[in-house]
Amino acid sequence: MKKEIYLVCSKCGIEANRLTCLKKYGQEPLKKCFNVSTYHENICDCCGKKKFVTEVRDFFHPDFSLLKK
Repeated sequence: MKKEIYLVCSKCGIEANRLTCLKKYGQEPLKKCFNVSTYHENICDCCGKKKFVTEVRDFFHPDFSLLKK
């Protein structure tokens, strides 16, 4: 069963957004992430490391399956 991703660190979120834009539009994103985000320390649902994380909406709901684990 695939684990749902709700909280992500900026590294995972920005890279997933970049890869999603490349796949969908054939170019880098015009904006990497939302300007104002609320971060708190927790485990990143994507990389599994304890970092400062925020919600996936702050990275425009990218496709995290494009990231290589």
